[in-house]
Amino acid sequence: MLMAAYESNNLASTYTMGKERETFINLFLSNVLPRQFRFGSGEITDIGGNLSGQVDIVIEYSIFPSLQLPGAGLETRLYLAEGVAAAFEVKSNLAEKWEDVKKAAQKIKRLKRRFGGSMGLPPPFIPVIAVGYTGWSTMNTLKGKIEEGFELEGIEEKYVDGILIIDKGLFVWRQNMFSIPQISHAFEGPQALWGLISALHLLAKSLQSSSLDIAFYGSPELAILGGLCSWVNGDFTEEINFNNFARRAHLDKQEQERIISILQEKGLIQIVSNEIQTEGEERILKIKIIENDETKGASQYFSAIV
Repeated sequence: MLMAAYESNNLASTYTMGKERETFINLFLSNVLPRQFRFGSGEITDIGGNLSGQVDIVIEYSIFPSLQLPGAGLETRLYLAEGVAAAFEVKSNLAEKWEDVKKAAQKIKRLKRRFGGSMGLPPPFIPVIAVGYTGWSTMNTLKGKIEEGFELEGIEEKYVDGILIIDKGLFVWRQNMFSIPQISHAFEGPQALWGLISALHLLAKSLQSSSLDIAFYGSPELAILGGLCSWVNGDFTEEINFNNFARRAHLDKQEQERIISILQEKGLIQIVSNEIQTEGEERILKIKIIENDETKGASQYFSAIV
């Protein structure tokens, strides 16, 4: 059905990117996945205000809100990173548009998800799945393409987590997105679409029990404060090496400076020392959390969910 719709539109010379997305959603995703999922396109944001750029298809887990973008269509929205089960890049010929997919995926993977706690252990990044109505013709090629990656904060990150070629019936995905080993990561023939369904089912289950107080999107510095408080376990007399925490929380230099500045202005932390370490000339920032109602509340909240 997917290929018939693709070929008929292509022959009529009216096939567009919007048609590719529409066909994939209407003929497949919306007919297979349960009602708690919503499908659209638009941009994804994280607590730090970073944006993904335009994404072809966003599969949203509907317990999270999303916002309609002013002047855009009903299905073009702004999504919260923690509420996205998967982001799709859909192309007529994936092989020809592979470099475009990698550029889009790299922006999506730079978004940070800050779950407070979860029974399902969702991936810390937004899973990206590339779909081509046509493209490469062998499974070995797909397995090679899915291993292509880039450096993200000193760690190699893969561009995409799944690749589907519809006309050849090929699907491969990265099993190590989850802590529990999966039976198979490659599907051929009629099982290719079922492989994608299986991957999406696992991604949905991982979000089902996750928790995040979305109020942090209004005050992202409080999410960082809560993480700091959980480090000291309520002992506000303890000094913290902020550099170690920042690496654990995947904060870049610009985010570190902004967060520290806001927390200082609000009187929530005190800088104890700000020294340059001779080896590598890294500036080591040590802070102490000031005990008040706000920090106590953050400490209790994070202790309850972590």
